[in-house]
Parts: sequence; structure tokens; C-alpha cells
Amino acid sequence: MNANAGRKRRVALIGPLLPYRGGIAQHTTMLHRALQQMAELRTWSFSRQYPAWLFPGESDRDPTYEGHREPGVSYLIDSTNPLTWSKAARQIQHFDPQTVVFPWWTIFWAPTFGYLAHRIRRAGHQIVFFCHNVVDHEAAAWKTALSRAVLRQADRFVVHTHKDRERLLELLPDAVVTVHPHPIYDQFPPPRGTLPRRRNLELLFYGFVRPYKGLDILIEAMGLLEDQDVQLTIAGEFWEGEEQIRRRIEALGLSEHVELCPRYHTEQETAELFARADFVVLPYRNATGSGVIPVAYHYGKPVIATRVGGLPDVVEEGRTGFLVNPDDPAALASTIKKAGELDREATRCNIETFKKRYNWTSLAHVIMGR
Repeated sequence: MNANAGRKRRVALIGPLLPYRGGIAQHTTMLHRALQQMAELRTWSFSRQYPAWLFPGESDRDPTYEGHREPGVSYLIDSTNPLTWSKAARQIQHFDPQTVVFPWWTIFWAPTFGYLAHRIRRAGHQIVFFCHNVVDHEAAAWKTALSRAVLRQADRFVVHTHKDRERLLELLPDAVVTVHPHPIYDQFPPPRGTLPRRRNLELLFYGFVRPYKGLDILIEAMGLLEDQDVQLTIAGEFWEGEEQIRRRIEALGLSEHVELCPRYHTEQETAELFARADFVVLPYRNATGSGVIPVAYHYGKPVIATRVGGLPDVVEEGRTGFLVNPDDPAALASTIKKAGELDREATRCNIETFKKRYNWTSLAHVIMGR
């Protein structure tokens, strides 16, 4: 009888988890929990992600999870200390996993992940890169070249969108790539109903505010709406451009129709924001995918998104939301007007159907090559 029969596959996962905040940490945490159910898993996370001067927010840790340590995780890797990279590589090699999984989302991690992947690959372990972004949103030739150098260490890739698959094959034509849509986040708490409605149509823009996310386009669209029974909430930390947005809101006379909440929001605050919203708006200029849409669907909320990157993969026109061309305030304003007429009960049913198709267990199976 085969001595390995019935044994679980050994898997190593490397990346940010709670108490770090943001979509990548939430994603890696949920993947860690799913893999624990089907593999002999060990996970390595960070003692420090970024130097304080590099991170634009107040902190890269979620205050709700202060003191939290995810079970089965070694918080070892310091992005600025190569000695911790070497120690992690030795520990992973001693664990002797069949599969080692890296998330990939920004060029900042090229030195750390490049070093680890090279060491691990030389030792004969299979490497899987999960690409949230193939290259940074703010593209540059050197970033593309450095991304290629790191990613070519992988044996297989998993991505959330067909657009990401196309971009990866442009970078590495022989890459083995599997597409699995982003599972729905289900760890967020139920809302308590603490936020009162202000208008007939409540819109929400949620998450870090960066230029590629097109918030300025949404502000211009709000200025074009003749129906004043619309309220927009902007909830998220600004990487840049907060004063410009404030000035434009005032110039367009929208101060009573746009609420600006420029800070990080806890999971419970997030629940309240999404519960009040009728639509979540993603006016992105470019994108690969988005972790905001799975949160919206978790709370049964339809979205208005642009036809960029992988967003059309997860927005079913007229069923779970609407799609609009990017950089077009007039088209976005027209779509917002149309959104108010959508059958919201039917939309909730459509979103529930979508949620059942994509879950963390199926994603974990794909990453393990099953």
C-alpha cells in the first residue's frame, strides 16, 4: 500500500493576513482558512509590510484586529530585512511542501518574493503565483521588466479575470494560467442599521482613493444629474488628491449631496455603509479586478462599474449591475439615473445566484491544481 495514500498535500502560503488591512490581506486570510481544510498548510506572513514613510495611510493594520494572530501563521518576514527572508526560506525548505503559493500585487515585493521564489524553486518545490495585478496600475517599463523577472520563477499561475490572463500571457507567453473569479467575501459582519438614509438613491464609492479609480469622473457625473434626490458617500483613505476633490465638490455645488469620509473604515462600519447603499460605484479608469465588488455582493448590493480590465467578468449587465465606458461623466450620470429604475428584488436574487457559483473552497482547489 502506498505510504502517502490519504495524506494531505503539504502547501506553503506566503503573504499578508490579518491583522494587516486591505483587500490583499483579506483575500490571503480567506484563502489560508480554505486551504487549512484540505491541505497540510503552513503560512508565512510579515512582521512588517512597509516602512512607515512608504505607506500613505495612518497604519497598515486593522484596529479592529489589534493583537490578532491568525492560527497557523508565522509572522516573520520583514520587507526591509533580508535576514528574515533567508530564515523564512530555510523554514519553508525544512517543511518540504509540494506547493508554495505567493500572492502578487505590487512591484514593491519584487526583491522579497523574487529572492524567496528563487531559493524555493532551486530546492525543487512547485511555485504558484496568484496574480491580483500582473503589473502595477501605474505602469512603467522597468516595472514590467522586474515583474517578468519575478513571475518567471512560477510553475503555474491563478488569476481572477480573463483580462489578467491576457496580460500575463503577454508578459510570459508560455505561462500556465487558470482563471477563477473572485470569491465573495463572507467574513464581514451583518449591519446593525445605524446609518439613516438621506436620499431616494444612495451611492457608495468605497476603498483607497487613487487616480486610476476615477473618483473625479464620478464627481463630474454627480454635477450633471438633474435629479437632486441622489446622495454619494465617499469612504476611503486618499493616496493623493483629497483637496482637489473637495474643491471640485464645492465648485459644483454638491456639498449637500456628497459626503466625504476620508479614512479607513472598520468591518462593522463597512457593513453599515454597504447596507445603506443602493449601488456601489466603481468609475475606474483602468483595473484588473476589484475586491470591492465581492463585498458589495456579500451585502446583496448591485454595482455600477466601468468596462475596464476584469470588471465585466463579474458584473452581469442589468442583472447584478451596470457597465459604462470609462472617462465619460455624461454616460455615468445617465447610468446612475437608469439605476434608480432597476428591480432591486430581482437584482438580489441574481446576486445570490452569482455568489453560490464562486467560493473560497473552489479557489483553493484550483490553486492546489485539482
